[in-house]
Amino acid sequence: MKIIRTKAKNSIAEDFAKTPSVAQEIEYRKLIVVEELLQFMKREGINRSELAERMGVGPSRITAMLSGDSNLTIDTLVRAGRAVGADLMQTFVPQGEKGRWATKS
Repeated sequence: MKIIRTKAKNSIAEDFAKTPSVAQEIEYRKLIVVEELLQFMKREGINRSELAERMGVGPSRITAMLSGDSNLTIDTLVRAGRAVGADLMQTFVPQGEKGRWATKS
C-alpha cells in the first residue's frame, strides 16, 4: 500500500495573505487602539466609570468606545489618552512599508 501526501489548500492562510479592505483595516485599527487604551487603564487602575468621569462623558459613551461600536475620532482619542495619562501619537507610512516609533535609549 502506498500513501500519497497532498498539500491541502489553507483558506484561512489565503485570506490573511490578501490585502485587507478599507473596512477591515478600520476595524483592525479600532481593535488596536482600544486594546492599547485598555492596557493603560489597567496599568493605572482606572475603571470605565472613572474614565467616563475623567473624560466628562457618560458611562454609555465609554462602553460604546471600548466595544469598537463608535466612531473613534482624534478628539475622542486625545481625550481618552489624557484621561489615562498618555499622549496620542499617529503617523502615515507609505503602503507596503512598516513604521514604528523609535524610543530614546
